[in-house]
Amino acid sequence: MPISEERTQEITKSLKRCSDASVAAALRFEETHNLDELPAIILGVLERDAANPPATGIAAASDDARLMEDIGMDSFGMIEVVMTAEEVLGITVATEEMSSIRTLGDLKQFLCTKLAAKRA
Repeated sequence: MPISEERTQEITKSLKRCSDASVAAALRFEETHNLDELPAIILGVLERDAANPPATGIAAASDDARLMEDIGMDSFGMIEVVMTAEEVLGITVATEEMSSIRTLGDLKQFLCTKLAAKRA
């Protein structure tokens, strides 16, 4: 189903300063709900919000990369990630749910689980 112009603008605004590839992935996800689009969205948001990104870049990070220590996220950046996920993916994330998310893989799995529950 095509995305409304209003929803397209909401997603684009939520992903302001993210790469064009991340915005395009989010728009495709909105249409298809294909979870294969999530990595591009997640990496784009992390790149935008990392306080101290690694010199090698976030795109090179493996799933076992720690969000704080290896990717350079801080608590403010993590709040931004949560808010963006809620706006773009249409999920709700409770603060206590974030406490167990330590790695990039944890974040990906968490979002996949939330999206699966939303569809059920």
